[in-house]
Amino acid sequence: MTPEMRRIVAEAKAAARVGWSDEAVASLAESTRALHCDASELARLLAFPEADHGFREEVFTTGPSFHASVFALAEGETIPLHDHPRMDVISKVLRGRVLVRAYEWLDVKALHARACGELILGESDGALVLRKSPGTLHTITALEGTAFLDLFAPYYDDVARPCSYYKEVAGLPATNVQLRVVTWDEARQ
Repeated sequence: MTPEMRRIVAEAKAAARVGWSDEAVASLAESTRALHCDASELARLLAFPEADHGFREEVFTTGPSFHASVFALAEGETIPLHDHPRMDVISKVLRGRVLVRAYEWLDVKALHARACGELILGESDGALVLRKSPGTLHTITALEGTAFLDLFAPYYDDVARPCSYYKEVAGLPATNVQLRVVTWDEARQ
């Protein structure tokens, strides 16, 4: 972790103790703009073994109120459709490019969402900010070898904020999507 990344992670962790305000999120997202990693750092990250959630991740700090890590995806790898319940997330591509397909909850209990479109993000782009309200779901596909920093506040909790994976149910208009909860193994298929 570079000194600048270390500073941003410390700032984000301190702000998470009281909850990220709109101003804190905007400031943190802007702070990440200049972050990047070189090809040798990406190669180091891609050499990591997969963690229990199926992806290569270097965790910098974790706890119930905050989590910071860098994910590494090889070209073509996808993090399946998943949610961040009642969490704010700031995600900054450090190297490479990803395709993000985002959805927004219309009715969580009925598993009804609205497709918000696709976005390609690279290292020269600003951070992707996902706010806890109304709640966001997304997939991430690496268009080339990619590393990205994720800052979460608060972090997943198996009881209060579990991570769920989803698949679209066929037959609905493209902008309004019916989802179903699936297992991790089903999500990866």
